[in-house]
Amino acid sequence: MGKPRFKSINATPPGGMYEYSLNGRLVRSRSRIDIARQVKYLHHKAGLPVLGDGFPHVMDYMCPHLPNGFCTEPTKIKSAQVHEVKQRTQTLFGMRLLPADEIQRREEICIACPKHQHRGFCPSCTGLHTWVKAGFGGHRPDIPHDIACGACPEDNYLITASASVADLPETEGADYPENCWRRQPKEDTHGSTEEK
Repeated sequence: MGKPRFKSINATPPGGMYEYSLNGRLVRSRSRIDIARQVKYLHHKAGLPVLGDGFPHVMDYMCPHLPNGFCTEPTKIKSAQVHEVKQRTQTLFGMRLLPADEIQRREEICIACPKHQHRGFCPSCTGLHTWVKAGFGGHRPDIPHDIACGACPEDNYLITASASVADLPETEGADYPENCWRRQPKEDTHGSTEEK
């Protein structure tokens, strides 16, 4: 099995930035040519050989951290897709809404989550915030953190919607982080509950 490569050499990685790290020095660029130049410089400075123009090192470095399907080797990184997220989020409209302070508490947890996906889901630039408010019939209050919320790639919901509703069961197969509000208490064999 060879080194992982982008499936399309001309594809821009999610987030729009190429990056590479060597000996604790991280370099980033929006340009493929520029990142390759920076990689070559880092390798020459460290006395290390350079593969090709340097770009193979970038792919080798980035692929394990990119969403599954972007590179030739599979990863366990999930990525939320806009059409799927909108479809799933629509199923929440009409559900009972929570008080504003609880919505805000949940959104704070999501915003701090390393799995939180903001790219492609900017509420103000995409109109998704207005769409969610309309979906809840205008009854969902504005929360200051709404502007920083994106989507959860574990359950494919817009956070402004999922954090707003009561009684939302975990999504089967989701790998929610330890402190996620989406984790439901599980009953043990003695009838007491503990978090999964």
